[in-house]
Amino acid sequence: MKVFLAVIFSCLSILAIAQETEPDWDQEGEIDDAEVVIEKEREISLPTASRRFEPIPPLPTTRPTTTITYQFQEVTPTLPGLNPQVRPLKIKNPPLDPLYGNYLKLGFGNFLTPYAELFTNSTRNDEYSYGLHLQHESSRLGPVDGSNSGNSDSRIGVSGKYFAQGHTLRADAEYQRERYHFYGYSPLVEPEPERDSIRQIFNAIAISAGIARADVDATLGYDVEARFTHLSDAYQAAENQVNLQLKADYTILPHLTLGLESNLYLMQRSDQDPETSVENKINRSLFQARPYLVYRTSDGPGEGLTIKGGFTIAYENDTASNADQLHVYPYALATLHFDDAFQVYAGIDGNIEATSLYSFTRENPYLDADVPLLHTNRNFSFRGGAKGRINSLFGFHLGFSASNYKNLYFFANSARDSTRFTILYDPDNVFQLNLFGELSLNSTERFRSSLRGDFYTYNVENVDEPWHRPNFTLSWLNRLNLFEKILLNAELQFMSGIQGLNLASGTTRELDPITDLHFQADYLFSNRFSAFVEVRNIFAQNYERFMNYPSRGIMFLGGITYSF
Repeated sequence: MKVFLAVIFSCLSILAIAQETEPDWDQEGEIDDAEVVIEKEREISLPTASRRFEPIPPLPTTRPTTTITYQFQEVTPTLPGLNPQVRPLKIKNPPLDPLYGNYLKLGFGNFLTPYAELFTNSTRNDEYSYGLHLQHESSRLGPVDGSNSGNSDSRIGVSGKYFAQGHTLRADAEYQRERYHFYGYSPLVEPEPERDSIRQIFNAIAISAGIARADVDATLGYDVEARFTHLSDAYQAAENQVNLQLKADYTILPHLTLGLESNLYLMQRSDQDPETSVENKINRSLFQARPYLVYRTSDGPGEGLTIKGGFTIAYENDTASNADQLHVYPYALATLHFDDAFQVYAGIDGNIEATSLYSFTRENPYLDADVPLLHTNRNFSFRGGAKGRINSLFGFHLGFSASNYKNLYFFANSARDSTRFTILYDPDNVFQLNLFGELSLNSTERFRSSLRGDFYTYNVENVDEPWHRPNFTLSWLNRLNLFEKILLNAELQFMSGIQGLNLASGTTRELDPITDLHFQADYLFSNRFSAFVEVRNIFAQNYERFMNYPSRGIMFLGGITYSF
C-alpha cells in the first residue's frame, strides 16, 4: 500500500512541474536533462483487526411426545377395459377393370350371308343379373339352285337371376325362328321347284323358371325348374311340352348323402296326315324318378372311394306295343381317386330317353309330316373309364360304354317324298358299343387344345343298318392367344361310316366322310373394338350329313365387334 501511494504522489509532482515549464516549440526532438527526487514523508498504518474463534451455540429444541402411527391400505383400482383404436395404414385398392355389359358383332360373308349378334347384360351387382340376346344369320344362296337351298336363323332371348338369402331365383325366355328348304331333290327335276313350295319354317318358344339352394354347406340342397316349350312349323304341325325337374340331396352323415333326381314330361303333339290331311293329336307323358345314396370314404372331393347307388323308376304311355309299362332299372357308379390327378370309374344304369318333335327337328330339320314319335328305352348300360392329368399341361380321358336299346331311332329318306326324312325304330334289342378317348392340353391362358375320338358299333335286329348314324367321330378344338392382341380358333370335325337309305327308291349308299375345318381370327385394336375373319369348310367339300343334302362349300365371313 505504501508503495502504491508513493507512486501516485510522484506522478502528481511531475505533472505540476510540467505545467510550470513552457515548452519550447522551436527546438524539435530535444529533451532537457532533469532530476526527479521522490521523498517518502508519510507512513500509512492500519490497526490490527480482532478475530473471534468461539462458535455460535445452537438454539434449544423440544421433541414431540405424540406417537405417530401409520396405516397402509391396499387399493385395487377398477378401471374400464382399454380398447385401443388401432388404425392400420390402408393401401388404396386398385380400381377394378371396367366391365362392358353390351357386345355387338356385325359381319357379312359370301352366299349373301349377313350376320348380327347383340348381348346386353348387367355388370357387377350382388343382388341380381339380367341379359338380352339378339342374333340373326342367314344365307340367301345355297349349294343347290341358289335361293332354293337358303336358310336363316333368328332368335331373341332374355334371362335374369335374383340372389336372395341362401337361394338363387332364375328365369329365361327365348323365341327362335328358323327357315330351311327341302332342296334334296334330284338335279334333273324339271321344272325347278318354286322356292316357297319347298320352304320350311320353325317357330319355337321356350320359357323356364327355377329356384336353387345357394348355400353349398347346407344340409339340404335342391334345384327345382319348370320349362315350357312350344314348336310349330309351316305344315300345321305343333307341339307343346311341359317339363318339371327336381334335384335334391340331404346330408345324413359327413360321408353319407341321400339324393333324388326326378323329371316329368307332359307333351301334346298335333299334325296332319300327309295322305288324308286329317289332323292327328297325341298326348304323351313320361315320369322318371331316381333315388340314390352316395357314400364317400374321404372328406376331400378328389380323394378316396365314392359309391353312388340306387334305382330308376320310369313310366311312359307312348304308342309303341311295348309301352304303357312301368320300368325299373338298377343304378350304381363307383369312382376311385388315387390322387388329385388320377381316377377310375365304373357303373351300370338304364332309363327312358325322352324324345319329342322339338328334339328331332334340332337334329334333322328336313323331317316329313306326321313322323312317328317314340321314347327310347335304354334298358341296360355298362360304362367305365379312367381320367386324370399326366402333368400340369396334359390331361386325358379314356372309356367305353356298352348299352342295349329298344325303340332306338334312325333316319331314312321318306317313301312318300325322298326330299324329306321319316323316323325308323327298331323295337327289338339293339346293342351299341362306344369306345372313346380324349386328350387335352392347357397352357395357362395362351393355348388350349382338346382332341376327342368316338368309335361306335351297332348290332341291329329289325333294320339293316344304323341309318344315318356314324361309326366314327373326331373333334379337335384349339384356341391360341398371341400377345393379348390376336385370338385364333380352329375346330375340326370328322365323321365316317354313315349309311343312307332312300325308301322311295329302295337304294342305299354310304356317304362320303365328312371333314369340316372351321377357322376364326380376331384382332383386338383395344378392349372395346376388334375385327374378325371366319372361314368355314376350308376343304370346300360339299359333304352330306343327310343323304341328298350337300352342304355349302367354303364360306367366308368378316366383320367387327364393339363393346360398350
